[in-house]
Amino acid sequence: MSYQFTIPIQNQHSYKSILRNKDLKLKINNHCNAPSTQLVVDWTGECFVCSCEAWLPISVGNISDFTDLNQVWVSPSAKLLQQDIDSGEFTHCAVDRCGVLDKSVHQQDYYLSINIDESCNLRCPSCRPSAVMLSSGSDFDRKLAQVNHLVDMLEKFEHPIHIVMSGNGDPLASHIMRPLIHRFVPKKNQTIRLFTNGLLLEKQLTDSPIINNITQYFISIDAGSAEVYEQVRLGGTFTQLIKNFDYLRTLCDQTKSEVLLKFVLQKDNYNDMQNFVDLCYRYQFRGVINRLEDWGTWSNYTEHDVIGNVDHELHAVTVNNLLAIYKQHVDVPDSTINFNPSLIALCKERIQ
Repeated sequence: MSYQFTIPIQNQHSYKSILRNKDLKLKINNHCNAPSTQLVVDWTGECFVCSCEAWLPISVGNISDFTDLNQVWVSPSAKLLQQDIDSGEFTHCAVDRCGVLDKSVHQQDYYLSINIDESCNLRCPSCRPSAVMLSSGSDFDRKLAQVNHLVDMLEKFEHPIHIVMSGNGDPLASHIMRPLIHRFVPKKNQTIRLFTNGLLLEKQLTDSPIINNITQYFISIDAGSAEVYEQVRLGGTFTQLIKNFDYLRTLCDQTKSEVLLKFVLQKDNYNDMQNFVDLCYRYQFRGVINRLEDWGTWSNYTEHDVIGNVDHELHAVTVNNLLAIYKQHVDVPDSTINFNPSLIALCKERIQ
């Protein structure tokens, strides 16, 4: 029944470039309830019932077509995906990336990731080929209406839900996401994970009504030193980042929120992993090292993928750097530093 599914044009690259289980043909013994509890709203308003639209790039409809959030998970396409996964097929899923090979994926509360706006105050080469900042025009009006629609939907939603803002831009820099930062007054059972580059934390969150509902700050920095940071996070300054880390450390001491610093391993930062680890310990923030993903922003992606490209001239030294840190933390209970399973899988032979 796959003919009934819709793969939006913007998701066709990831669908074709990332292996799906229809090609892998792996027997999946674990279960996943993502299509019944999770929702990602992308930059066009398309809805995906997974925590990552690249892992399951099938649209179940546009957010503007639903009057409340419950309708998304009972839509015809969502039901088909639920049946496909419940049967163990995982036909369209990137099962070697999402973690379901290792354990069942079970989301107890509902999950909503709002990625409507790609606007950001940075222009990181791994993410985008040029700067994106939308502040007027028909697209701006449409996206702003979608965000306001989501605020209204959340106000009517009674179930516990974890809200993510956002995976493809910086909500603190976005003019479109502002209703979620400054108008939205969340219920007690509505918690928030804020994805951000961290440069506008103090400026935008001071006096924001969502501040006490933010339980997680996920901050992409991809570096641990000023030199590397300002190379991979174009438009940002390390001094400004540290200033906001000082603010955040004080804030989290009060709110008990979790902070996770993220490091995407690539050619330009392969030698900065230890500095990243040291920065995590300095602020008592958790850290995770992830593999580089191909979002189509680089025509020479393999030149930057120092782990996945085993022929890369820096592959061996990068693996050695990664394993040195991995071996320090892998057996430490509740370690401050974590590693994306798919990243470690690429180095499996060297680990054993």
